[in-house]
Amino acid sequence: MNKIVIALVGRPNVGKSTLFNRLSIRKKAIVHDMPGVTRDRKYGEGRIGPLEFMLIDTPGLEESEEGKLEQRMMLQTMEAIAEADIVCLIVDGIKGVTPADKFFASMIRKTSKNYLLIVNKCEKAIPNQQEYYKLGFKDPIPLSAEHGTGMMNLYEAIEEMAPPEAFKFATIPDPIKADCVQIVIAGRPNSGKSTFVNAIIGFERLLTGPEAGITRESIEIDWEYNNHKLKLIDTAGLRKKGNVKESLEKLSTGDTIGSIKYANTVVLMIDAQVPLEHQDLNIASHVISEGRSIIIAINKWDLIEKRAEFKEELEYQLKNHLPQVKGVPVVYMSALNKSNVHMVLEECIKIYGLWNKKISTSKLNEWLGFMTEAHPLPLQKGGKRVRIKYMTQIKTRPPTFKLFSNLPEKITESYKRYLMNNMRDAFDLPGVPIRFFFDKSDNPYASKK
Repeated sequence: MNKIVIALVGRPNVGKSTLFNRLSIRKKAIVHDMPGVTRDRKYGEGRIGPLEFMLIDTPGLEESEEGKLEQRMMLQTMEAIAEADIVCLIVDGIKGVTPADKFFASMIRKTSKNYLLIVNKCEKAIPNQQEYYKLGFKDPIPLSAEHGTGMMNLYEAIEEMAPPEAFKFATIPDPIKADCVQIVIAGRPNSGKSTFVNAIIGFERLLTGPEAGITRESIEIDWEYNNHKLKLIDTAGLRKKGNVKESLEKLSTGDTIGSIKYANTVVLMIDAQVPLEHQDLNIASHVISEGRSIIIAINKWDLIEKRAEFKEELEYQLKNHLPQVKGVPVVYMSALNKSNVHMVLEECIKIYGLWNKKISTSKLNEWLGFMTEAHPLPLQKGGKRVRIKYMTQIKTRPPTFKLFSNLPEKITESYKRYLMNNMRDAFDLPGVPIRFFFDKSDNPYASKK
């Protein structure tokens, strides 16, 4: 079977070429703020997660008169739509839905193809999300092609449409479906990442030394530990963004960030001799925002004398700067002396299980009832009380829940933290990212008015 074909279509300047370059194995497309740079459809081999495909970048869709350049460009796009197995309509998340978007969405739906709606230029959530459902597509996919956020959401949407045979081209293990625990070792330069991997496998597989930045690209090693299949991925050190100036280091940094996206567990390696810095916390926050489970490994512990003071300071920093993963596992170790290195693997396997944890709806709602009774939400103006009526788990990896409320927009961040922190304790989820989505519950009497 040939690789599936994915076409990127949309109005000019919505970010098609930027996304093409993001997904392409070899960047080809010229990106510029001026609309209409792409005039012919452009092909390239693309990859996301374990799936490889043929990618088509297309000219911007514009209505035009017969025989005009824009009309010929439109024909190029129509050829791509006819050829593609999956059509991705890209719209601008800043400008919102335009009449042209509606016109082209209707046109794409009539092709009877598999199609997706991508809302580009969204760093986080989609503003005015209901507006995009008017285009007649399924759930819109928010992402930022420029910054590389939201790629896992895109992968999951493509995965649902791609035939199983398409995955035979896989070159990167899928953190969602893989039968191994994929462990990325990340951290600042010279924290001992490569030495740790060498200690695990028992020989000098990776180049090490006192110089910072020896590792320049991610190295993958398949390993087995206590009947568990592992993939150990050593990565280049991550420095503060302002200190990264050389192009090679920028490429290495991008490679490391990419490895974290497709991990399921990340070991954040910290040099115990160097005070905990903001950069360490930035790396941890990035791992959590990607929804990956995290272990903190304090390396070179054998060189520390004031251990009680160190632990006290570390606990303070984690409590105040990483409250979203309360109870994150911490292992004190020495990669050079091979002390406690296997304890890191034990914690990785344990937290991988929590990352995959599924909680029954009945238990969730029993717990929710106790929480809302113990700490009710405040009354609103007019005496109306905000209520959370029901919740269910909608996915794992990480555990993700949807909660239904009569006034979801009135639920404060402090109350969300209250629920999340209590959930960790009630269901034993230390150190795992938890995601809550709040939705408006239907009014059963609305249709009877």
